[in-house]
Amino acid sequence: MSRSRERSDQELVDAFIEGDNKAFSAIVERHRHRLSTVARRYTRNDDDAQDVVQEALLRASSSIHTYRRESAFSTWLHRLVMNSGYDYLNHKANKENLSFEDLEISPDANPILGHNPSNYMATKVTVLDALRKLRADQRAAIYLTDVIGYPLRDVAEAHGVQPGTIKSRRARARKKLREAIY
Repeated sequence: MSRSRERSDQELVDAFIEGDNKAFSAIVERHRHRLSTVARRYTRNDDDAQDVVQEALLRASSSIHTYRRESAFSTWLHRLVMNSGYDYLNHKANKENLSFEDLEISPDANPILGHNPSNYMATKVTVLDALRKLRADQRAAIYLTDVIGYPLRDVAEAHGVQPGTIKSRRARARKKLREAIY
């Protein structure tokens, strides 16, 4: 193979499976920044975000043979980081009795949000109470699309479902939130 061109993710995956550990290092270098950005959405600091990425990369290296190539390799890695982020939040919740209130909905998460919900405590409590009543898949759909701002297609791909599934989960979540708030 020519050294003048960069190997694709697929080529790196194949090389790693065949025993080339440097191939996985190249994968890590290529995707670390994007994966860290995703992980930061689940944590409150960069150190914890790096732990989430590290956990996801450990999972990736040990289960890379299960990657089915039905979607982009970066999407598979993204999903592993999301799963590690969920695990981080669940572990933290179990360890510290963390509640959904600790997931701040900040204008920085989505620039479309023009206000800070913490300024309106009664509304915040009502919304958080309503969010707690949603199913986990509905809560994830509305949070990832409406709060974080991911496109439906990306959320669907990361969750391994069709975009219409995420759209209907989000619609049901919105309806339940409206009923609970108004």
